[in-house]
Amino acid sequence: MPSADIEAANRCVVAVVGSLNLDLTALVTRAPEDGETVLGRSLSTYPGGKGANQAIGAAEVASTAIVGAVGNDDAADTLRDAQRRAGVDTRHLTELDAATGRAIVVLAEDGSNRIIVIGGANGLLDPAYVTEALDELDPAVVLTQLELPPSVTHAVASWARARQRRFVLNPSPTAPVAPEILQVADPLVVNEHEAAYYANTEPGTDIDATVGRLLQRVPAVVVTRGGDDIVIGTNDGVEHIEVPRVAVVDTTGAGDHFAGTLAALLGTGVSLRDAVVRAGADAAALVATRREDR
Repeated sequence: MPSADIEAANRCVVAVVGSLNLDLTALVTRAPEDGETVLGRSLSTYPGGKGANQAIGAAEVASTAIVGAVGNDDAADTLRDAQRRAGVDTRHLTELDAATGRAIVVLAEDGSNRIIVIGGANGLLDPAYVTEALDELDPAVVLTQLELPPSVTHAVASWARARQRRFVLNPSPTAPVAPEILQVADPLVVNEHEAAYYANTEPGTDIDATVGRLLQRVPAVVVTRGGDDIVIGTNDGVEHIEVPRVAVVDTTGAGDHFAGTLAALLGTGVSLRDAVVRAGADAAALVATRREDR
């Protein structure tokens, strides 16, 4: 194979700049109310973090690297190994003198969850380090979330704008995002609650109106709505995409998997609509089987 072809085959399609957490999950019949104690059915530990989940989803489709930070503890080894087993390039995971990120997940039998994230090393990731990593990787698409410092999000958006690379933003957990960052998001990937937050609309507002508001700030938007549908908004209009109906087992990480798969498909030249259809089907399959895989 000619050297140029070898280089193209090995090129990074997606770089996920994101968080890595070791998740501690308690399975309960139902989540406790305020001030209530409930008995758990089981306790498990597994690799997680929005960035880590997204990278694993993306790697199922295309060449993927993760850029992030872990601590100097056993949890870091667990997370790094999980990424490598999934085929993710981990050369740009920096090890810091801090605790690796943790997440506490309360998972109810109906598949719903409540999550508390302790950032640890994620909160110490250096924007300059991220920019240097992206320069070396030169991905077609860069995907990030909001579990990292705001300065990192700004650096990623700035890099994508300067290099004319596609920037996919999953702004979760919700936090203020500068207009110049939103202007680069193509697409902005949000759930229905996040869509209302960034559109500054009331919960329950017609989703098409909410998407219309978002399109005043971003080039394109994708809104996931659980088992209902996925809404795509572009300059061509708003479209609702049906999602497969599945029995819900565990929704943890399904949105991350969707975002990672979507970014990878876009990076390989798939249209936004077709990428949403395929990513939605993959996420639905994950929701139906995830707990059995753990």
